[in-house]
Amino acid sequence: MSPVLLMLSLLSTVPQVSDSPPEASSWQARLSFLGSDPNVDHPGSTTSWNAALDARSPELTAGLRAEAELSFFVNANSVQGVGFTDNGSNFRLRYRPAAWAADESLALSVFPLSSTRLYLGSVYPVTWGRDVFPSGESSEPAVELRLVRQRWAAFVALKSAELPTWELERARHYAVLAGGQVEVAPGLRVELEGMYVDRGDSPGLAGIGRELSIILRGGSARVFWLRGEPIGDNVDLSLFRGDPTFFERFFTPSASSTGVSASLSLEGSLLSQALENGDGGFGKRTEMSQAAALDGRLRLGAWRVHALAWFRTASFLQLDGPGFPPFTAFSRDADPRAEITGSLGVDYHLADWGLTPGLLARVSVPAAFRTSAALGVGRVFVVQGRNQFQLLPVGEDRATVLTLKATARWDLGRVAGVVGEISYVNDPNQTEFRDTVTGVAEPVFIKSSAWGATVMLQARF
Repeated sequence: MSPVLLMLSLLSTVPQVSDSPPEASSWQARLSFLGSDPNVDHPGSTTSWNAALDARSPELTAGLRAEAELSFFVNANSVQGVGFTDNGSNFRLRYRPAAWAADESLALSVFPLSSTRLYLGSVYPVTWGRDVFPSGESSEPAVELRLVRQRWAAFVALKSAELPTWELERARHYAVLAGGQVEVAPGLRVELEGMYVDRGDSPGLAGIGRELSIILRGGSARVFWLRGEPIGDNVDLSLFRGDPTFFERFFTPSASSTGVSASLSLEGSLLSQALENGDGGFGKRTEMSQAAALDGRLRLGAWRVHALAWFRTASFLQLDGPGFPPFTAFSRDADPRAEITGSLGVDYHLADWGLTPGLLARVSVPAAFRTSAALGVGRVFVVQGRNQFQLLPVGEDRATVLTLKATARWDLGRVAGVVGEISYVNDPNQTEFRDTVTGVAEPVFIKSSAWGATVMLQARF
């Protein structure tokens, strides 16, 4: 973490810049650095760089502008040298007639490489549909048409990718997304969204000449109430990891504004996916997935309080696997159980310093399922994310995870910003494989508590 501390000390010498709103600019560049060490007692720290450029043209004709968002990660290693990974770069034509308000528009967006910025759901832990095609061999371009008016909005989008078929050829498959929202009363909004995806053929059955199309259908609904100005996200870096807007969301002006505001959001998603039958045979079975989130926020002057609770089934966490084992539904005796998580955070904005320190606590009962087919009765897998599992010792079951964090956000005007957190996690589900006296590797529990730190630096030009 020494490079992180060095950069942090250099940024501390940058003088405060006035927060007065800048004149509209035709472009802005950002360079961000993230350093994370989830357990300071063990190796495994990571670093990443993100470079972004937002550009906007003058009016091409009355009310019509062109926009572009270029965002990519810079990767360096000793074998391949410097590489670049797209982070949802896109091009957009935006049309706004003179009679429309400043925040109204009709926009056509094209995502030529990856479309992770197109998804369903609102609260990040329960969003879905970012990567809808299981093969990583093909890019996932998309196009979106979005209309935004004062009291309502609607969108339709199309994603696609080339995937192998059961005949061992390649064909293009598509995903259709659509949704809308309407303000039913001042400050009260209702949102509805849906998606249909042809995820290609199951490769396991394709290898023996059988066809099974993996079809995903799902929808999300949300009710959102807001009084006052938007409150913004709390500084919880691990919560948003994987979001393509990760390096953007923490430096929006609304996150440090003051006043009296309150918001409440309730959303839920229901999905079905046709997978191979987990109980054997060559048939298919429809597996259901659910997720829900309740998000409450309150600002009283310089104080902000965030309360967030969510529910995710094991099949929802493994949705983009898809299934476990891949392309297979859980067997009937797997007894999949959902994740239930609740968190509470509070922070205080010191306007003279541009500093927002905070504290956060989270309690989580992780998702889990058991298997008897290959590993014997009593074996429990704890699901931590897509294809991320912990196998527990025989006879053991999932345990509650506790997370405590001290967070901070430091705004250096329009020039730069720093966010960071120091975390303590007590996860009794941590295991590793060790050889027994018989020479067979078995999972055993390891130290459950860990201290970690994460810092993100951003310079804007």
